Amino acid sequence: MALDNLTLNIIVKALKEQLVGATFGKPLFLGNSDYGYPFSEVKSDGTIKHGTFVFSLNPANPFLSYSHDRYEKVDDNSPFFNSLKKLVLSTVTDVKKLEGERVITISFSANSHDLIEVNSGYDLILELFPNHPNCFIVAYPYGKIVSLYKERTDVEKGIFITRNVSYEYPKKRDTLPSHLDNLEEAKPYLSNAVYRKLKDYVESKKASLDDALKSLIASTSLYLCNKEILPFDFQLKEAKPLSVCDIYQSLVVDQKKMAKLQKEKELITLIDKAIKVVKKKLINLQEDLHDSNDHLKYMEYGQEIYMYQGEIKKGDKVLIKDGYSIPLNPLLDAPNNANRYFKKYTKAKSAVGILNTLILKAKDEEQYLEKKLLEAKDGTPRDIMELKTELLTEGYIKEKQGNRHIPKMSKSHSYDPHYLTLPEGKIGFGMNGLQNEELTFKIAKKDDLFIHVKDYPGAHVVILVGDENENVKRTAYELALYLSHLDNGTVMIAKRKNVKKNSEKIGLVNILKYETAEVKYIRAESIQLFKKSLKQ
Repeated sequence: MALDNLTLNIIVKALKEQLVGATFGKPLFLGNSDYGYPFSEVKSDGTIKHGTFVFSLNPANPFLSYSHDRYEKVDDNSPFFNSLKKLVLSTVTDVKKLEGERVITISFSANSHDLIEVNSGYDLILELFPNHPNCFIVAYPYGKIVSLYKERTDVEKGIFITRNVSYEYPKKRDTLPSHLDNLEEAKPYLSNAVYRKLKDYVESKKASLDDALKSLIASTSLYLCNKEILPFDFQLKEAKPLSVCDIYQSLVVDQKKMAKLQKEKELITLIDKAIKVVKKKLINLQEDLHDSNDHLKYMEYGQEIYMYQGEIKKGDKVLIKDGYSIPLNPLLDAPNNANRYFKKYTKAKSAVGILNTLILKAKDEEQYLEKKLLEAKDGTPRDIMELKTELLTEGYIKEKQGNRHIPKMSKSHSYDPHYLTLPEGKIGFGMNGLQNEELTFKIAKKDDLFIHVKDYPGAHVVILVGDENENVKRTAYELALYLSHLDNGTVMIAKRKNVKKNSEKIGLVNILKYETAEVKYIRAESIQLFKKSLKQ
C-alpha cells in the first residue's frame, strides 16, 4: 500500500523534529530495497538523541520513517548503496515535502572536517511514487545529481534522469480541499486505501463529507488498520494508533529473518559459484588424466622403434609393425625417435600420479563446499557469520573493499557449537567447520561417540552424555541425516579418539575406525525437536 500525501505530511513533520540538527552515520542495507541511516545529535544539556532513519524503495510499498530498533545488516556492494556513503557525517538542515506530491527532500550541510569534501551540501530526494519510486543525491553548490537509484532516459519525450544533470521537481499539485461537492472529487487527492475508508465513513453516515474532509485534513496522528497506514481512524475499531517510529516494524514482519534470508542467498550464491569452479576444474583434470593415460602407450612406441630400428631410415614418416601405426619425425633417426617417445612416456607417467592426487583433492574440495552449502541453508546469523569467516580463511570468498565486518579466524576465539538436550542425554552438533572442530577436538572426550553421515557431506554430531541410551543414539543418528537434508541413510559411529583432523580444510576429518547404522526414517517428533533447536 502506497502512502498518500496526508500520511506523508504527518511523517515528514515527525521526521523534521527528529532529524534536523542530527548527523548521519554509515548507511545500512536492510534487505528488499530497504535502507537506513543511523543518526545522532548531542543536545545542549549533554544528552544524545539517536535513532535510525529508514526508507524503502520497494515498488509495491515505498515509504520513509525513523526507528529506535536495532537491525541486522545485510551486505550490499551496489553502486547506489556505496553512493549513500556520501552523506556520512553530514548534518540534516531541513526536511520538507513537495506540496501535493509524494516527493520528500532531506537537506544536509556537508562534513566540514573532511579535507577531501568538495561539496557544500547535499539533498537526499525521495520520490515515493507507487510502482516506480526513486532516490537522488544532489550535490551543491552545482545542484547536479551525483547518484540515483534508477536512471531513466527517453529521448523522444526529452527525459534524462541520470547523473550530472540538474534535478527537476514535479509540478506542485493541489492538496485536498475542505469542501467538495461529492466523494468522487476526493479521489485524485487520496490513495486508494484512504479513499475507500473515506467513502465507507461518509456512506455509513458517521459524518458528512465536509466534516469528514475537515477531520481528515486536521488529523495529526497515524493509524494502522490491517497493514494499511491511515492518516485518520475513520472510527474503525480495528484502527490502532501508530507512531511514526513504529512504521517500519509494522510493515516488515521480521527484519532480522529477512536479513538472514538475504545473507543466506548471498552466501549460497558464492558457494554455488565456487562449486561450479571446482566441478569445471575436476572435469579438466579428468580429461588431462585420460590424455596422460593414453600417452602411456608411448613406452610401447619407443620399444617398437628400437626393435625395428634397422628397417627405419631418416625421412620415414611412419612405422607400421605388430598392429601399431607409429608416427615418426622424418628429421630424426630411429634411436632419437625412440627417445622422443620415451621422454613423452616419462612425462605422462609423472602427470598421471600428479593428476590422480589433484583429482582426489578436487573431490574433497567439492564435498567440502557441498557441506558448506547445507550449513548456509540451516545456520543462524551467528553460524553464517562464522561460516563466512571460515570461507574467508580458506580463500573461497574475499572481503569486499571497504567492508571489514567479517572477523578473521582466531585461535583464541571459541566457536561454540549447538546442543540438543534430552531427558536421557546431551548431543552436540556443529553448523560450520569452526564449530565442528571446536566440538570434536576441544569439547568432546576421547571415548565420546562421533556420528557422521557415510559418504555424504554433513555436520559433526557428538553424543556428549548418554551414549548408552538407545533413544539418544537414535536421535543423534537422525540429527546427522537431518543436517545433511536426508530422510534416511547410513551413518558412521566412531569413538572420538579414532577421528583425526584432515589438514586440507577446516572441519574435515579422517575416521580411522568406525561402525555403521542404517536409519530408515526420521521420527516426526525428532524433526519437530530439530526445527526448534535450529532456530536458537
